[in-house]
Amino acid sequence: MRTIFMALSFIASGIGVNAQSGVYVTYDDFENNRLTYATNSPAEDNKIRFNEFIAKPYIIVKHKGEKVHVFKDEIYAYKNKKDIVRTWNFTPYYFLEKGPVWIYYRDVYTSQPKGTQRVRKYFYSTYGKGEIVPLTVDNLKRSFPDNSPFHLFLDAQFRNDAELAHYDSYSNKFKVNTLLEKTRAGITKN
Repeated sequence: MRTIFMALSFIASGIGVNAQSGVYVTYDDFENNRLTYATNSPAEDNKIRFNEFIAKPYIIVKHKGEKVHVFKDEIYAYKNKKDIVRTWNFTPYYFLEKGPVWIYYRDVYTSQPKGTQRVRKYFYSTYGKGEIVPLTVDNLKRSFPDNSPFHLFLDAQFRNDAELAHYDSYSNKFKVNTLLEKTRAGITKN
């Protein structure tokens, strides 16, 4: 099964350059924008279902009228029209930004006094294949233990963890990435 899947990925990767949807089998495929099971037009019917609520170990890709099962632990991410979704520990995370930290989000349902409510939670990884962890001040400090200026600016700039997800429209980046770039530049100049 895995051999057939890999053979198909090499055949299909050639058509993935301008694709609307498909699967990034490896991190290298993601970096080079090579999609497996790719579609080239928005009109083509290529649907990707993650099977999160049913907790199946595979995603279902409807490609050229056929349903293909692709195991979640054998792929890096998938692209579904405009969204790029990275899979980590069988969980989907929507990709937002690549920078000093890679920013992701995930909508989760939380219990409220009057039922459930969908809440957006933010996550990050320190590099493309890195572990995805919640975007919190404590986690960022643990990820960059030797960057004392970054720690100080985190405490000064952000009153709580929710503010870490603020976007800086001036620099067209998340504020946490802008801050990390500035403190890294200051450290390398010394």
